[in-house]
Amino acid sequence: MVWTAVSTAMRVSEVLGLRWRSVDLDRGLISVTERYYRGDTDEPKTVCGRRELPLGCLVEAYRRHKPADAKADGYVFETDGNPFDDRAILKDFIRPAAKRLGFYFAGFGWHSFRRQNLTEIQEEGATPFEAQAQAGHARPTMTSDYTIVTLERRKQAVLRLQERLLGKGKSVAIN
Repeated sequence: MVWTAVSTAMRVSEVLGLRWRSVDLDRGLISVTERYYRGDTDEPKTVCGRRELPLGCLVEAYRRHKPADAKADGYVFETDGNPFDDRAILKDFIRPAAKRLGFYFAGFGWHSFRRQNLTEIQEEGATPFEAQAQAGHARPTMTSDYTIVTLERRKQAVLRLQERLLGKGKSVAIN
């Protein structure tokens, strides 16, 4: 389940509320149309939360995960026909794995994956507006709050700008 949240910047409630009718494996898209949060099923958090998300290379993983007898109304990530509990997954699997891998920190949780995804997708060339649409945010300021801007990324941006303005490999004399 983690790979879904990480790959698509979905809210955990959207991942848990995902039903097979919203997964189009032929087109490679997920339609976010509902959410599930601790016993409550509802529409997405915001109007912008209704969106289509590309699965990319995860299409085949979804094909393998889909049971032969999957019902359209069945949850994609379930146990005994019910969606997983977000707290149990975080407590029993995600946080222990993060601790073993050495990247756990106070406050580590589901939003850590969303923040990382929104940062990485922009590092791969997505505009802030594309990242906003991917996240289902109503305002670009919310997406900017999620984006982690590192010093290394800023250094690379300065170098790209300087190369474009001066030409590759050229330097400037400072008098």
